Amino acid sequence: MENRFCLQMVSCGDGCCGGGSSATENVYSTEETVCGKWIDGKTIYRKVIVGKLAKDSVGSTAFANVSDLAIDCLVNLYGNTKENNNVVQLTLQTSYNLPDGINGAINMYYDNINGIIYYCFLNNNGSYSGSVANVILEYTKK
Repeated sequence: MENRFCLQMVSCGDGCCGGGSSATENVYSTEETVCGKWIDGKTIYRKVIVGKLAKDSVGSTAFANVSDLAIDCLVNLYGNTKENNNVVQLTLQTSYNLPDGINGAINMYYDNINGIIYYCFLNNNGSYSGSVANVILEYTKK
């Protein structure tokens, strides 16, 4: 007996591009978008924050104030930046190591009390100073 397949069309309503369907899970935007459900059933939102990195930071440096997002649970915090001469790209929260040492390292965190994303930055050769960083937040709301 040969296999038969059936296709069924399902209405997405007006939520296909923002209503939490699987089509939205890979949308990255500077506008807040719905990207899924958290383990407690709350909606997960995603927003990309674009900013510039400073020179080396000895302590914590504020990247963005996102207190207006009313974050309850920060599910994920990640992003990317590229060297000013566009040779190397880094994913944020990781280190880029060469045999002769670390050229750049970033560690980011969110402060629940004041709603600010901070980062600590090591930039030995200066090639990331002032580079553009795209930080992706995925979170539930209060």
